[in-house]
Amino acid sequence: MSETREAVRRLAIAISNFEKIYIANTPKIGRQSSELWLMYALNDGKAHSQKQICEEWGFPRTTLNTVTKKCEAAGYLTLTLIPGKRREMQICLTETGKNYANQILDTVYRAEDRAMEKILEKYSADFIDILGDFVKCLEASFEQELRQQEGI
Repeated sequence: MSETREAVRRLAIAISNFEKIYIANTPKIGRQSSELWLMYALNDGKAHSQKQICEEWGFPRTTLNTVTKKCEAAGYLTLTLIPGKRREMQICLTETGKNYANQILDTVYRAEDRAMEKILEKYSADFIDILGDFVKCLEASFEQELRQQEGI
């Protein structure tokens, strides 16, 4: 196996294990993963469109619609039509929603903070940017490979 193949394989396993940690621990927090991830996505103090959340967080549209309706009915968020967009809605946490998000994400944030503190003792936070750059390059490479495969 080439060094490149081995490096990408190790990275893929690490990312898979990263996701597995959240998947395994979300039920222990007592919430459905879609609800927890929606609160996580929204809990940065900014407004987000449904489209943006789907693109950034990989939410299927139907899943996002279902959990959004549930959280709106509970008073955790508001949906408003984005001016100039026919059907695109902006999602914002209400004060109740901000409190709820902080409550259910407290364990997650504390675990992440503890892990990041340990990593930053040894490495620079640049690894996050590097990973983001790798993801962008990988996406572009897949697009190029698939275009070539299709003969475009």
